[in-house]
Amino acid sequence: MSSVTDSSATDRSVITGSAGDGTGGATGATARPTTGSRAAEQPGPAAERRRVLGWPQYARGQFLLSWRVFWRNRRSTFIGFLLPVLLNLVVAAPLRDKEIGGVNAAAYSTVGFIGFALVTSFINLLNGVVARRDDLVLKRLRGTEVPATAIFAGQFGAAGAVVLLQVLLLGGLSVGWFGAQLPADPLLFVLTLVAGYLLFAVLAVALSGLTPSAEAAPMVATPVLLVCMFGSGVVAPLSSMPHWLQGPAHSLPLAPVVETLRTAWFGRPFGAETWSGGALARTDLLHGWQHAAGSLLLVAAWTAGAAVLGRRLFRWEPRHG
Repeated sequence: MSSVTDSSATDRSVITGSAGDGTGGATGATARPTTGSRAAEQPGPAAERRRVLGWPQYARGQFLLSWRVFWRNRRSTFIGFLLPVLLNLVVAAPLRDKEIGGVNAAAYSTVGFIGFALVTSFINLLNGVVARRDDLVLKRLRGTEVPATAIFAGQFGAAGAVVLLQVLLLGGLSVGWFGAQLPADPLLFVLTLVAGYLLFAVLAVALSGLTPSAEAAPMVATPVLLVCMFGSGVVAPLSSMPHWLQGPAHSLPLAPVVETLRTAWFGRPFGAETWSGGALARTDLLHGWQHAAGSLLLVAAWTAGAAVLGRRLFRWEPRHG
């Protein structure tokens, strides 16, 4: 698998320091010296640099490493960056002359694909965590002075930067091509996007513990991708699903994210819209937040559950046997 090979080759630079940035490698990490080596180490520029490194430098090193690995791998670039954009062009373009809930249906779909970008970031993170675990990169990093929080902060930050680029691109399409207005409530939009991203990032770490190898990662990620895309209202409202499926669909992790993103962008209380229904009434900021409160609480509950699952399942090294 090309993604595993590329990730492995670049991640080895973490240990050797060959991808250095002037601070002892891409992570800025140095192995913990033994007592004897500490006594023998002479003060100098290199030792001084090691002493002044802090959490931000370690997290920055992990960010730069994960950023390079992502863009060097064509498979991860396609799935993690291009897939939501290309799918949106295919799905949204034919909807330009239609409306739903009082807004342009193409713009409605585009905001849905902004939410879907969080799922492709989940796939990117799951593949990355499992590949680094199988190549013993995580195990070796754990044996250095790099804090565990810095390892994941850097990796989450790189994937989050990719999502930000997708949001800017898809948002530009919604405004520039489909004639949508700028977000009615930018604060609610950003908060929802960050909360949704954290949910799927933590879920990726948790499910890595159920993924036996990098080769098996697609078998874990693909069901999540399909369920979120077709069962969370990304393309069409949940009201178009059979009645007995609508309740479970509203409880999926992506559904409240997509619903609140649309509420924040269009300033209308989305969630019960239909293709044949009339326009939804506009809401002011206060009522928009009141409408979004339930969805945000559901996202928080999913995130808490994923965090508990991650603490129980996550492994720093492969399961032997």
